Amino acid sequence: MGEVARFEVMHALEQSLWEHLKDEAESLFRFKILRSVPIKRGWLNQKWKIETNQGTFLLKQYNPERFKKYDLQTIQIALETQNRAFQNGIRCPELLEHEGNLLHTSGKGELFTVMCFMEGDLIKPGEATYQQMESLGEVVGKLHKLFNEGYMPARSETLFKIPPVSERLQHWHSTLDKCMDDQRPLFLLQKEATAKLKDSDFEYLTPGWCHRDLWVDNLLFSSESVSAILDFDRMNYDFIETDIGRLIISACLQKDKLNVEGVHAFIRGYCNTNELSIERLCRSLKVVWYMESTWWISLTFHEGEPPKRFANEMIWLAKNMERIDSILLGKM
Repeated sequence: MGEVARFEVMHALEQSLWEHLKDEAESLFRFKILRSVPIKRGWLNQKWKIETNQGTFLLKQYNPERFKKYDLQTIQIALETQNRAFQNGIRCPELLEHEGNLLHTSGKGELFTVMCFMEGDLIKPGEATYQQMESLGEVVGKLHKLFNEGYMPARSETLFKIPPVSERLQHWHSTLDKCMDDQRPLFLLQKEATAKLKDSDFEYLTPGWCHRDLWVDNLLFSSESVSAILDFDRMNYDFIETDIGRLIISACLQKDKLNVEGVHAFIRGYCNTNELSIERLCRSLKVVWYMESTWWISLTFHEGEPPKRFANEMIWLAKNMERIDSILLGKM
């Protein structure tokens, strides 16, 4: 099948899905959709901004293939928590409820949600301002406090099981055996950085409920503050530091230079509700690298701009892991 024919088939399928979900949403929520605009962002799930006679909303379809990676109960907890966050004054979209459900099933078995549309701007990775980072720290601090105040019980283990350093070294050794010559420096860098770690480096992490997808594509900003935190779907019980490290590297790394002023602004905002020292922030960046490096530095090719960005982040962290504290303290 040629590219034009493939595009036409995909367009027809998307249009058919939209017409079906439009009818379902209008039936459930008793509004009339006056205008819709597809939102081409994210992986596999389909989204539309819908203008109705009752306001502006976002309709989100859960792709069946992607949904296989999630546990239904955990998704439901995440959606309930999103609404609880909204009710507690945290800037995030409120989900519409029907007969006690926030996740809805259409007559054809499609899973979808409808939520209030949030206004705000996306920023490019690494381009958050001092004011935006301080606001972000404050909002994320409040979010983590709400997540872990006891409403949701702690679990016996985190989602990310930290592998021993010896096991991770074996992974890089095996990858080096299989890679092309021009890939060797990339994998060797990861192996050398791993060899400098000790298992005890990860002893003082904080288990808790986390958003687990906090990066610039899931944040909206005004010129000086956070307008919304989006996409709670991956929320789960994990190390809280993974949220912190992912945010910092996404919002503050630009052209191989870390925006130290922005990092300190985030710390200041976060410390309004939670403790965040330079030491803990270093652990946060280290565990994000340890968790994600095998995803983004791999023999498998990942299409699109975000994976390229994530790979560059892993390279920067591997190169600078031993001197992160010095960078944050302005000594280098």
